[in-house]
Amino acid sequence: MLLDRATMAQVHGDFLGDATVTDVITFPYGEILICPAVAWETAAVNGLSMPEELLLYLLHGVLHLTGYEDKTPAGAQDMAAAQEKLLRKVLTA
Repeated sequence: MLLDRATMAQVHGDFLGDATVTDVITFPYGEILICPAVAWETAAVNGLSMPEELLLYLLHGVLHLTGYEDKTPAGAQDMAAAQEKLLRKVLTA
């Protein structure tokens, strides 16, 4: 589901205790929330197009659903490597 900045910040605050805007939120029952405004702001920084950045967020959410976590530096590194690998596979398919 795509959310605007204000709604994403509200959901982030309500469910995760941090009322700042974020790029993607994944709930354990399978819902993935994405903020396109954040994607728009960060796509160029990441060297990606807007669709690629949105895909990256979706892959990030799917990885959370498969058990990846990014709360520790090691977990974040593993997750970043996995999402980069998936992103490259999808973009070259």
